[in-house]
Amino acid sequence: MSILQENRFRGNVAWRAVASGMGVGYIPLFPGTLGTLLALPLWYLGGGTGVAHFGMLAAVLLVSVPAARVEMRETGVKDPPSVVIDEVAGMLLAATGIPWGWKPALLLFLLFRCFDIVKFGPAAWADEREGAAYVVADDLVAGVYAHLAYRGILWLIG
Repeated sequence: MSILQENRFRGNVAWRAVASGMGVGYIPLFPGTLGTLLALPLWYLGGGTGVAHFGMLAAVLLVSVPAARVEMRETGVKDPPSVVIDEVAGMLLAATGIPWGWKPALLLFLLFRCFDIVKFGPAAWADEREGAAYVVADDLVAGVYAHLAYRGILWLIG
């Protein structure tokens, strides 16, 4: 059966669509990177500060754990690569308080992907645990790391 004919959303269609970033997580190459890119238009729309940004961040955080739980149950995988809502949540958290611009977006995107791939400290601890909350938590920690590194870089370059 062709990949285009396979029904990837068997059961709980809405939750699985949210977890996969409307199907982006099912793209075979670099689903985490593509999921992170999904956060950039949300950051642009919210501006990084204000009610719109915090509302989007809260909404993503609210649905991320249940959506990840459904996808984990349906796939039978501890941390399925198809779950990209956690990358969206982590990137939005990293962007909190940083006004939108292409330079901040590029730097923060690279920092977030780096910290999401190379997990250490609390991110590594969360990554070793099982459960949907930990699937999301390791990306939230990576978002905090990226935010702090971004602020540190800005401070260093003046």
